[in-house]
Amino acid sequence: MTPERASKHPAVSGAEAKSGAARRSDAVRACRRTIARGSKSFALASRLLAPSVRDDAAVIYAWCRRADDAVDLAISGEAARALEGLRRELDAVYAGPGARAEWAVETGAARGSFVGSGDAALAALAEVVRRRGIPRRYPEELLAGLEMDVEGARYRSLDDLLLYGFRVAGAVGLMMCHVMGLRDDGALESAAHLGIAMQLTNICRDVAEDWARGRLYVPDELLLAEGAAGLRRQLGGPLPAHARAPLARAA
Repeated sequence: MTPERASKHPAVSGAEAKSGAARRSDAVRACRRTIARGSKSFALASRLLAPSVRDDAAVIYAWCRRADDAVDLAISGEAARALEGLRRELDAVYAGPGARAEWAVETGAARGSFVGSGDAALAALAEVVRRRGIPRRYPEELLAGLEMDVEGARYRSLDDLLLYGFRVAGAVGLMMCHVMGLRDDGALESAAHLGIAMQLTNICRDVAEDWARGRLYVPDELLLAEGAAGLRRQLGGPLPAHARAPLARAA
């Protein structure tokens, strides 16, 4: 080993290696708890996966949940700032250990570690994206989808909604392809389509809940076809009783 390489990759003591392994183990356990609390169906389905894949899938889920909650649970007027924070975190995840250490020091994390700051999901994500080779574009797409929520995007056509579905769910399918070690490019398209289908199902299920958040994902062209073209103007108030039937048909 040349001196230059040695300086870039300093020796790690047995104690430090053990400490790092313990932090990674703690991070994965935290991600498992997140998926167990957040989605019983996903947690149950993950049991069909091999243990190493199951843990990495939990890491991906935990980060997606973290991102979604950061925007959905932000106090009024703070969602855009929360989204910007998520983008800075993603910068650190993909920047490499040195840059992550600088980020951690700036944000008060102990010893330059995400785990030291309580961000176990980020620590685990950084390790998984490196080991599984997950392209940065995929999590960036998810954040672009959340930006559509922050900006109050209007879905005029089904194509508009499909773009949203790809960003917030299809991109997750693409990440999972890397987690599961798939090599067939055809699987990428199928995984994206499955994610979109799951998102459309959630949208149909959660019309009333989304309305309460000031969101209406049903496209204008479908509302128009069901005689509810002016419904979007009533966002911000209670869901009108007369809107339930056309919404059910449109969704």
